This record gives sequence, C-alpha cells and structure tokens, in this order.
Amino acid sequence: MKYKLSMLIIFILSIISINKVYAYFCDIPLLGKIIYLDAGHGGRDPGAKYNDIAEKDLTLEIAKKLKKELEGLGATVLLTRDGDYDLSSKESSNKKRNDLLKRVNSINNSKCDIYLSIHLNAYPSDKWRGLQIFYDQINPKNKILANVLTDTLKTELKNIREIKNVNNYYMYSRINIPGVLIETGFITNSSDLYLLKNEKYQQKLAKTISKGVINYFNN
Repeated sequence: MKYKLSMLIIFILSIISINKVYAYFCDIPLLGKIIYLDAGHGGRDPGAKYNDIAEKDLTLEIAKKLKKELEGLGATVLLTRDGDYDLSSKESSNKKRNDLLKRVNSINNSKCDIYLSIHLNAYPSDKWRGLQIFYDQINPKNKILANVLTDTLKTELKNIREIKNVNNYYMYSRINIPGVLIETGFITNSSDLYLLKNEKYQQKLAKTISKGVINYFNN
C-alpha cells in the first residue's frame, strides 16, 4: 500500500514538473533564437526628416523597444547600433556605402536566425501612409518572413500595406541571413508621424512584430 502511495505521489509530482517546464518554455518561445535588429541611419546620416524630427531617432527608439520585447520572449538580440552614430570608418571616402557594408558584414557574420531592419518611409505627397515590409529574393525565406509579419500586423494594427519585393537595395541584396526591411510608416504623413512618435504605439508595434516573429518560427 505504501509503495503504491509513493508511486502515486511521484507520478503527480512528475506531472506537475512537466507542466511547469511546459509553461516556462511557453513563456519564452524564442529561447535559443538570435535576432539582429538594424536601426536605420544614425550619426551624420539622419535619414528622412520632417521639420525637426529625424528618422534615425525614431528607428532607434522602436528598435530598443523591440529588443526588450524579444528578449522578454527568450531571444538573444543584437543591434547594429544602440546610439546616435553610424558605422562608417573615418578614413572611408564613401561613408554611406561603408556604413551599409559594415551592417551587412555584422549581420552575416553573426550567424543570427533572422534580421529586422527598421526604417521610416518618406514621399513628396503627404497622402501616402502605412507600414510596409520589403524583402529581397536573395533568400527564399525572406518572402515567408515578410508575409507572416504582415499577416500578424494586420490583426492588431491599421494601415498595413502589402509586402513588396525589392532586389536593388545595396544592403539587403548582400545579406544571406533571412530578414526584411520594415518601413514602419511615412514620416511625411501627419497621422503616421503622430503614431510613430507615441511611446504607447511604439510599444504596441514592438509587441505585434514580436508576435509575428514567433509565428514565423512556428510556421
């Protein structure tokens, strides 16, 4: 009788332990994944500007929030920059090209699972608005990632545009790691800019992109 009771207790404790382990890993679904975040522009390169607002500042804020969100889900997150600077060498004659090449090399050499490049769009007309994801065909997984992220974003955010294939961008055509360019909105559109400056929206954007990343790895 004591033996059966002991076995029953061991069985129950085993079930509890398994459930705790399962719950733990459910809380950190990106454990073991390495994600590279590229906050566009920086330093002498402000990117697109609207009045006194520079693209480089908003991309960094969004990237930092996204980093924190992804790390909370178990991922190891790397940044091409964590402050207001570019990656070009002082002796470089073409600083923009050198900056992009260093980003390419950093991502390719990192052996990360995916990269996400964060930017803001701009257009002469203020009528254009919305988030849009661009991908290069250098890696077949890029389109899959673009679709999964876009579908996820559509479930929680408005003004999400369809994905677009662009193969002539210097940086993305040279990265072998799966990844996409996320144009988070138009800095030249007042509605988009209002949202992108809002900390709560930045946080919501980071959470939703993170959900898309989970969906991609679960695909």
